[in-house]
Amino acid sequence: MRRCAWALAAVLAAGPLAAAAQTCRGDAARPIPVTGVAGSLQNPCLSPDGTALAFTNFKRRYNQGGAIVWTVPAAGGAPTRALSPRAGAQSVNLPGQCWSAAGNAVVYSSDVVDRDEIYIVPAAAGAARRLTNRPGLLAWEPSISPVLADRSQWIVFESHSEANPDGAGELWKMKIDGSGLVRLTRGADDRQPQWSPRGDKIAFQRQVKPDQWDVMTIDAAGGNLLNVTKAPSRGNTDPSWSPSGAWIVYSAGGAGLANANLFVIPATGGTPVRLTVNCGYDGAPGWSADGRTIAFESAPYDPDSRGSTTLWAIAAPAGMR
Repeated sequence: MRRCAWALAAVLAAGPLAAAAQTCRGDAARPIPVTGVAGSLQNPCLSPDGTALAFTNFKRRYNQGGAIVWTVPAAGGAPTRALSPRAGAQSVNLPGQCWSAAGNAVVYSSDVVDRDEIYIVPAAAGAARRLTNRPGLLAWEPSISPVLADRSQWIVFESHSEANPDGAGELWKMKIDGSGLVRLTRGADDRQPQWSPRGDKIAFQRQVKPDQWDVMTIDAAGGNLLNVTKAPSRGNTDPSWSPSGAWIVYSAGGAGLANANLFVIPATGGTPVRLTVNCGYDGAPGWSADGRTIAFESAPYDPDSRGSTTLWAIAAPAGMR
C-alpha cells in the first residue's frame, strides 16, 4: 500500500543526503518541530483549547520499543509533560479525540502493570488512574466522549484477546470512572474508535474482507452501522471527526497512490477529497477543535518497514470543518 505515487529511484540514486532532503510533499503541510526526544513521534491529539497536543513517542522506531505519551505546545518545541510512565512500558494515545475538555484529561492505553489497559490522567498535573482490569483481554486506542445530555461521559476503546492480540478487535465502551462496561461490536475486526463531537456516533475502521479496511460509523448505542468509505483500496483507516461532525478525515491509499495519504469525506458517505500530497506516508490524523487544522504523523517512506515518523499539520479545507 505504501509505495510512492511517483518513482523515488532517481532520488535514491542521488545518494542518502538527497533522499533525506526530499520531503516528497506537494501540499502546504508544515512540520511541527518537537525537540529533545528521539525515536518516532506519532498519534497527535490536539487539546480542546488548541494550545497543546498529546502524542506518542516510540523510543526505538515506528511502533517499536517502549513508548511514552507526552504533551507539547501545538506549535512545537520541547515536550512539557510526560502523561505516562517514562520507562518500562508501552503507553499509547489515540490520535484525534483523546483529550477531554471536561476535566482537562487525556486517555491512553498502557501495559505498565500487567497488560494493556485504559488509563486517564490530568493534562496539567496529577497521577494517572487505571480504569480497566480485564484479565485475558487487552484494551487499546481509547477515545473520550463529550459530556452527554444526561451529564454522563464515556470512553470507547478497542479490545483484543490477550492470547491472540493480532486477532479481531471488538469495540467496548464504559463510563469515565471505568464502570458500566458494554460491548458494542463483535464478529468482525473493528479498531480505532472515535467519539463524534456531539457524542451521538462512533467512527472506526473495520476489515470488511482480506486486504480491505473501510471507515464505518455506528450510533453510540451500537446500532445503525454505516460504511462511510465503501472503497476498493486496501486501507481506509484512522478516522477522525471534524468538530461539526459533518466530515471525517482518514488515511488511505488510492488510484496510483501506493502510500497512504489523508482524505476527507462526508460523515454520511460520498466522494472523498484528497487532503495531503506526499509520496511517502501520512496517517493518524486529528482535527483541531476550531476546525482549522489537522495534525498527523508523516514519513517520506514506509515507516512499517524502516525508520520513524514526525508530526505535521495542514489547514483543513474551507467549508469542511
